[in-house]
Amino acid sequence: MNLLQKAKSRLCVTHPYFGMLASRLREEPSDKVRFYASNGVRFIYNSDFIATCKLETLQFILTNCAMHHVLAHQNRRLNRHGALWQLATDYAINDILKHSGLSIPQGANYNAEFRGLYAEEIYARLKEGYGESAFDDLAEEAKALIEGVEGSLDPQTESQWQYAQSIAEQVTLQKSKMPSGLERLGKKVKSSGVDWRFELYNAINRHMRNNYAFMPPNKKHLWRGFALPSLASDTLSITVAIDTSGSIDEALLGAFMGEFETIMQSFPSIRIELLICDARIHAHHTFYGGDDLHVSLKGGGGTDYRPVFDLIDAELGMSTMLLYFTDGDGIFPRRAPGYEVLWALSREAKVPFGRALVIFEA
Repeated sequence: MNLLQKAKSRLCVTHPYFGMLASRLREEPSDKVRFYASNGVRFIYNSDFIATCKLETLQFILTNCAMHHVLAHQNRRLNRHGALWQLATDYAINDILKHSGLSIPQGANYNAEFRGLYAEEIYARLKEGYGESAFDDLAEEAKALIEGVEGSLDPQTESQWQYAQSIAEQVTLQKSKMPSGLERLGKKVKSSGVDWRFELYNAINRHMRNNYAFMPPNKKHLWRGFALPSLASDTLSITVAIDTSGSIDEALLGAFMGEFETIMQSFPSIRIELLICDARIHAHHTFYGGDDLHVSLKGGGGTDYRPVFDLIDAELGMSTMLLYFTDGDGIFPRRAPGYEVLWALSREAKVPFGRALVIFEA
């Protein structure tokens, strides 16, 4: 039995959830990598490097690789800087491993300040603190080290990881050995096939068309000798609420945040009032199109939609639309508001008012 096989066997005994997942990786020695890399099927490693590792270090390495695939971090990258995203996902995973009892090797990407944060949040903090360009050299080095290995999971491999994760969870729950910090991992989510961005863009454009005023005039046509109506404000204000209740798992919450970032980058002349909420509002942030995303996600309780609507009525009278990311399982207001509501749902659900768009499915 080689060192890697011994590490997998030890994991299956001490941490059966991680051990079952790590055992899926097919070992493949290669001198093309300096240390190790994985693409969801193969665990490609440098034999000389592996020979220098302690058994507990190999357990950590195998588990770290497996969890990247379970959480489908490659497919959650979107348009983020590759090396910076890899670093952020490492911090998120290693926090879970640390608090699940695994030993974190010296030099591994772990920071107690990122305790309980999702990869998307960590990415925003790293980007704000260092900037993406600071990681360009790291990106080139990583590319050289794992050339031909990394890339997004294909649908079949991703599906197999989802299935393996569900089986591992069932087995470890029966043994009462489920690691801590994994309660909200859930399954990877995928697009429901609805072009929800097209629907959202149409809604925003509709509000813009309905918001004409002759003061101030559109300066582009003043040279012609007449004034055409322009928008009453150069900035359109909408409210975005993100449900962080216990029913929203880690992967789905990460997808919500990714879609919110897309909105921020797509509409330069928009003001977004972002509400982080479950049964109550945990945070309220104001962003403008193109701003860097930097928020702390709090929640985990039940879902009550009423506080969001109450806050809009009391403080955000300028908002013309509410986009609510949720699963549709919560307490709704009795009356429909006077503005448009789009429910960006993770599954089919009945809503008493507004328009429901199923943008993800489990």
